[in-house]
Amino acid sequence: MRIYISSGDTNGIGLELILRNHEVISNWCEPIYCVHKNMLKEASNILNLPMPSTLNLSPPSIDSISLQAGIISAKSGEYSFASFNNALNLALQNNAPLLTLPIHKYAWNLAGIKHAGHTEYLRHRFGDNAIMMLGCEEMFVALYTDHIPLREVSDRIDSNLVANFLWNLYSNLSLMQLVGHDEKEQTHIEIAKNLQHIAIKESALKPQMVSRLLERRVILQDSIKPVSRKRKSKQILVLGVNPHAGDNGVLGHEDTYIKEAIEALNERLGEEIFIGPVSPDSAFIPANRERYRIFVAMYHDSGLAPLKALYFDRSINVSLNIPLLRVSPDHGVGFDIAYKIGSNLNSKSYLECFRFLLG
Repeated sequence: MRIYISSGDTNGIGLELILRNHEVISNWCEPIYCVHKNMLKEASNILNLPMPSTLNLSPPSIDSISLQAGIISAKSGEYSFASFNNALNLALQNNAPLLTLPIHKYAWNLAGIKHAGHTEYLRHRFGDNAIMMLGCEEMFVALYTDHIPLREVSDRIDSNLVANFLWNLYSNLSLMQLVGHDEKEQTHIEIAKNLQHIAIKESALKPQMVSRLLERRVILQDSIKPVSRKRKSKQILVLGVNPHAGDNGVLGHEDTYIKEAIEALNERLGEEIFIGPVSPDSAFIPANRERYRIFVAMYHDSGLAPLKALYFDRSINVSLNIPLLRVSPDHGVGFDIAYKIGSNLNSKSYLECFRFLLG
């Protein structure tokens, strides 16, 4: 399988991730890096790492730039956006997944890019319904709202909007789980009993990609092959927004709207798929994590704080509800350790992206 990989901010750790892991990755798939060769060569010289001889490169159509370790700059912002856009276009043209390495949002801002990050650009390009979901083999958290101020969250809690979000999430997960072995042979699939058929485009969505979202697996240490151990519930746990999920309206009315959305959608689905709203402070207790694989958080930190406390090293970012599958390591640019020999760079999240795509 081909996987197109953007450079991320070249003043950060992205190029080191590429250099350190290429030999392993190239045994799993055909990685195509959207970066200039001379920039990777410069990184290899700084880090005293060997330059791989088998690199497949497709650099963006702008000039290469010099590396400035740990520096926020308009040039690196412009380059990282050009690399991302190039990788995105190639992935779409070649029906392949996209892996984006970390960018710096302020560097994009300095370069005049009017988008806060990858997901925001994907929403701009494909519509405003791109879903941000983060996690790893054990647990994924989908975010109803993500990069907005906390004080704006309550205004977004509307029963119709929540129901639409949950429907899109369920449709994507079901699509990726139920599509046939050759998705080109099937342009419509029934995702649930008594539901409308959903038209789907030929895409990079493979049937095994999100079947794993509802099935607990263990990745072998020295292999890409996942081993099924225990299937979790197909139900999806939805968090409330207020303490104690509002205590029946005593602590806020927003959770009533979430409950209305869940009830309406479960009735439409003909079965109890969505559970909640549950109090955010107890949503991630061990019993729930043993039973559920997918959680929905109403705002960024209520879902990602426990996720990162549990799986910080391995968590990845997955974009759903767009015409291709995009994944990214769930960490930043690492300016504090960029191009430092002996920094003990952690590649677990980067490798988890490939495990998710190829497993």
